[in-house]
Amino acid sequence: VALNTKGAHPIHKATIMPRGSALGMVTQLPSNDETSVSKRQLLARLDVCMGGRVAEELIFGLDHITTGASSDLSQATELAQYMVSSCGMSEAIGPVHIKERPSSDMQSRIDAEVVKLLREAYERVKSLLKRHEKQLHTLANALLEYETLTAEDIKRILLPKQEGEKF
Repeated sequence: VALNTKGAHPIHKATIMPRGSALGMVTQLPSNDETSVSKRQLLARLDVCMGGRVAEELIFGLDHITTGASSDLSQATELAQYMVSSCGMSEAIGPVHIKERPSSDMQSRIDAEVVKLLREAYERVKSLLKRHEKQLHTLANALLEYETLTAEDIKRILLPKQEGEKF
């Protein structure tokens, strides 16, 4: 997802080696210091968070998804809440910073916008992974074989040289 999403941080490495409660992870590093982040970049982060869950659904089916993406879903939900409540990035709510204890009506509106952002990210990622399903399986097989891949490995595997290219 990160490789094919505008605004996403570059991939540093991917691994299927367990780290704490995570069964594997993709590490991304910003290309430079960030003092402010665009809405596009935040939406890209939401998309990357949805990648694991959507991949599980596409590969194993909806009845066989696991708890493996729970940390990513938690991170995505917090990010969407931040976008809506602190950054004014919701057309329905408007360009406001929501106080700590909003009214129940405002909280319901915030929750609806958060769910909307998450569902939109989920649908974007589902469409992207369906379009790149061959690459998804290629990457999964490479991770099964090597366990950890650097950004260069991933690009070499997923973006092979075009015919006639020298490098």
